[in-house]
Amino acid sequence: MPIMKSTLSRLSPTKPQVGPVRLQEESILGKSTPAGMNSFEEDTVDEMNPFAENLNPFHEEEEEGAEGIQMLNTSLPSGEAAMPKINGSEKHTTLTRSLKKAFKMSKKQGRSPPEDQSEEKKPFFRLPSPLSDTEAPWKSQEKKAGRLRLEELASPVKLGDGSEKDSLADPSSRRVMSFLKWGKPKAESPTEKMELGGGAERKTETVPEVREPLSVLEIHKLIEKRDLVLADSHIVELEEECERVRTTDGGKDGGRKAKDIELLYKELEGELKKIVAESLSQTLEATHLEQLVQTIEEEEKVDRAWASCGGLPGGTDGPRPRQLRRKWRKMVRDSVVERLSRCQADALMAQRLRSLKEQVTNDLIFIRKNQVAAYPKDYDAFNVYVNSYHEVVSSCLAEMAQNDLEIQQLYSFLQWCHNDYIRDVIGHEELAAHVRKQQLKPLLPAETMQQLEDKCIALVKAQITKSMDEELIAEKDKWQQGADTYQSELPNRLIQILTDHVVNSGAVTQELGARVTLCCLSGLADLLQSFQKYAQEFFQHYRETAESRELRVAQAIAVVNCCPAFRDYIERLRQKVASDGEEETKKALASLDKVVKGGNKLLTDKLFEELKPNLSKLLKSKWLQNKESFERITTSVKKHFNQFRKMKTPPYQDLVNGIHKKVVIEYLRAMMQTRIVCNSADMRVKVAGRLNNESTELRELFENLDSNASWLNPAIGHLAEIISLKDTSSIQVEVGALVDSYPDVRKEHIAAVLNIRGDINHQSRQNILEMLQEFDSNDRGSILSRDGALFAEIDTAPGLQCVDLNMSRALGCFSLFRRHIR
Repeated sequence: MPIMKSTLSRLSPTKPQVGPVRLQEESILGKSTPAGMNSFEEDTVDEMNPFAENLNPFHEEEEEGAEGIQMLNTSLPSGEAAMPKINGSEKHTTLTRSLKKAFKMSKKQGRSPPEDQSEEKKPFFRLPSPLSDTEAPWKSQEKKAGRLRLEELASPVKLGDGSEKDSLADPSSRRVMSFLKWGKPKAESPTEKMELGGGAERKTETVPEVREPLSVLEIHKLIEKRDLVLADSHIVELEEECERVRTTDGGKDGGRKAKDIELLYKELEGELKKIVAESLSQTLEATHLEQLVQTIEEEEKVDRAWASCGGLPGGTDGPRPRQLRRKWRKMVRDSVVERLSRCQADALMAQRLRSLKEQVTNDLIFIRKNQVAAYPKDYDAFNVYVNSYHEVVSSCLAEMAQNDLEIQQLYSFLQWCHNDYIRDVIGHEELAAHVRKQQLKPLLPAETMQQLEDKCIALVKAQITKSMDEELIAEKDKWQQGADTYQSELPNRLIQILTDHVVNSGAVTQELGARVTLCCLSGLADLLQSFQKYAQEFFQHYRETAESRELRVAQAIAVVNCCPAFRDYIERLRQKVASDGEEETKKALASLDKVVKGGNKLLTDKLFEELKPNLSKLLKSKWLQNKESFERITTSVKKHFNQFRKMKTPPYQDLVNGIHKKVVIEYLRAMMQTRIVCNSADMRVKVAGRLNNESTELRELFENLDSNASWLNPAIGHLAEIISLKDTSSIQVEVGALVDSYPDVRKEHIAAVLNIRGDINHQSRQNILEMLQEFDSNDRGSILSRDGALFAEIDTAPGLQCVDLNMSRALGCFSLFRRHIR
């Protein structure tokens, strides 16, 4: 900074000076600087120039200074004047008086007593603040006046006649001396230490150190060094001075300074923003955040002082209030935006969401541990950061939601929004206790989430329909190619497709899981209708083709084996959707029942085509002497069941029970339609014994085949007992037991068995048949079930119809017949 140099021959208190005191010429550094190159041109203000004549303090109170100079002279050795006259002029007297006056004025402008300073409010971080007094920036007139008076000390010395030295006559040499720094004060002379009253205690008087305003460049350097509090105080002083200039004359200098001030504030705020951004990724020095916080607090003090003086936001009073704390919150959010934008590179949706979750979690943990303690409690710094991260994450998700997401991306996105963020970020064990969840808004609006879920349902329906149709067509091709396998992978592939959707949607929310499950159930019901259609086509082709029976049996069993897996999965889906899926469940199960029924019927029909010749030989004339036909029946059944056993349990159980029932029915039909008549008791015993033996063999056969239709076993045995019993009463009891076990038995069936006996007279026959009249046909029909109907499917032989005739009616008919002949 330029320094004014003024040299004056000093007076010695012990050695008198003889001759005139020589006053050397004052020189100002930069006096010879060419025009246009002056670095202080920006700060030059004519009205503040101490060289202006109207502001020269040396023209005032000359008489008051005379007394002071007289006392100064009397303190020298007697009879000698301190400042002899030079050419009759009083230059030395005027100079001394001016210095004395400046000395008194500087004393008056000294610092306030210590007790006043103790009342100032201490800053939060206890850093020295030039803005401790909230009224200081706006109570500046006295401060400005003091600085101007001090600047007068640096003004060129004016002689007693009021003329300046020739060397300073050039107006271009006038400068704002407020930018001239004072050096270390020299030791005071004894005359300066003396009290005016003489005899009083001597005290050392020093000129108080007053801070000089800095240039724009110097303030800029303070900002770069992050000495932000000091830089801010100088900016405030410049702002105050600019306001004073603007209100006094509204000159161009005030407007230029206002622009400089705004630029400095932008630089200051930019440095604050850098500190905030750096605090997200690294541990800063404590002084950096302290400087940030104290700068905000000092600016808020200035804002309050400005408001107390009548300032209105948006008015003509300038850019106040600065609202630096509000800007700090925006700096936090902008820094978060910049930081999280690095996670949104071109990557898969799942990777972007995973990176976003990790970044937010790690940042918040780091901030809570390392940065929050640097802020005062009223800043609520941690939740400011949490809210900023939450808002930025919400913006990122809203942008992602606008993309054309696929079904898996939708699942990942919805899962992240509903669960991952709440559980792993906000609910993290190190963060949950410090986050105010109730103050956080939803990540996405409810309308957006509903649209995404609806889109998810539509995509699921389209995808499962397409995928399952493709799988079914591929399976049909295998059937046509004649794959030699008893099992099909079709149910596993289809169920896996559906399970993926059910599990992924259920992991998002229970409501979405229920909607997707119902969609899957509906899609499966539609698919099973197509599956039933393809199965029926295959079964029909099986009946009409002459290809290998074993190959077709394997394929038929493979088709039927698909049904148990589908049935179990339908039941699991139904439990998840409760009553909403009843209609879809019934439709799906009905399709499966038709497939199982069609497959079992096909296999049963193929079996009985082979058994039919041997079944027709039962209870014929050679039947008693030859067991070959019955043995062939059991052998064929066993051979077929070597393949049938590869059928899964539920449909196999239906198959074996159905074949067991059909074999018993065909056996009973052979009895009802036989022409055998026992002409002796031995023959009746022999026939009954044969029937019991074959009934036992059939029972054992189907028990080994795991048939659970045990209700069929007593039927043949009851009929064998009716044939073997001797007295009518015993036969009546056995008939009652038969009717109790098989309510669908009719008189024609009992009459056919009685015909095999060959020894029952008409009256005994009538008594036996009357047992059936005790059972009401309607009641017996009401207790029949599908599995309990046995004799209803058996017809008797033609011509063996049992007619219940009354003897009197028979005699009457015979008499009418005789009259007609006559």
